[in-house]
Amino acid sequence: MPSNSELDNIHIAVASGSIRHRHYLQNMMQGIGLSIVINEPLSEAFFRKLDQSSPDVVLLDIDENTYDDSGLLDRLLDDVDIPIIFNDISALRHNYQGELSRWYVKLLLKIAELTGRPEWEALDVSKVLADTVSGEVLKVRSANVSRELARNVWVLGASLGGPEMLKQFLMAIPEDLPVAFILAQHLGKSFMALLAEQLDRMTSFSVMQARGGHVLCHQQVVIVPVDRRLTINPIGAIDLQPIDAPTRYSPSIDLAAGDIGLRYDNKAGMIIFSGMGDDAAMGAKKMQEVGGQVWAQEAHSCVVSAMPDNLRLRGLVNVSATPVEMAKMLSTYYSSERSENY
Repeated sequence: MPSNSELDNIHIAVASGSIRHRHYLQNMMQGIGLSIVINEPLSEAFFRKLDQSSPDVVLLDIDENTYDDSGLLDRLLDDVDIPIIFNDISALRHNYQGELSRWYVKLLLKIAELTGRPEWEALDVSKVLADTVSGEVLKVRSANVSRELARNVWVLGASLGGPEMLKQFLMAIPEDLPVAFILAQHLGKSFMALLAEQLDRMTSFSVMQARGGHVLCHQQVVIVPVDRRLTINPIGAIDLQPIDAPTRYSPSIDLAAGDIGLRYDNKAGMIIFSGMGDDAAMGAKKMQEVGGQVWAQEAHSCVVSAMPDNLRLRGLVNVSATPVEMAKMLSTYYSSERSENY
């Protein structure tokens, strides 16, 4: 456990629109000795206090319902030099013990990373949680875990309502599933970092924004950027290239699915979640042409079912199910493959 003096030197600014969440975060952080110097909604007053208090970290408590505050969010992302941690409030809203514990562990380790406390990063976080979070003993995912080079790669495509569906899916994915995911979510460029932070707290997989040269491995989720074409080169590394012609949707699910299908043939697949529009139709056709699977979220569980419905009308869907059901089916799919190959 970090010493009290060490914790006292860490100052946190909390930006949250929820009184209940601000109260919870205040109690949780002060309970382990962290100093909360600001704790209020993201506003002009918040920025004034930020200049006066100079915290070490800003904890931004945000979800999809606060996207209409994009001007303030853009200002925080673009103009503030203080490290920012995006706090996914769904862990607090759902109040699931396992999800709360996973969120709490990652939050502590992220604060340690951003404030340069290597000895804190190495601590047994389960001991810290014993005093603050009751329930199960946690297994913390190590950032240095050895992963296998990706040979099974699936594209996840989503639009309106997609982030919540993706959380449900990724929470249900087993940690040893031999798959890498390439995520194409229709969303503004400013929110891609937030999406990565949110999803990373929901799953045992590592969720990250795409980086050129990164070698894709199983148990990873890589988010396709809005303004670049993502391909995987012959040695398994990510290439980010300019987009030659404008696409109707950004990022383009069609483009991502076509490129991944071409690279991985019948070891590729795609899953289409809630959304509007006709993106994914061309990509699904190309995916099936190389022998890849195409799955789609069933209509009843979607926020908007237009995108997966469009694939079903074209006869391009192998499986229709809820996000959690598809996660379980994917686990069974690769369990059967492993038993056949080994």
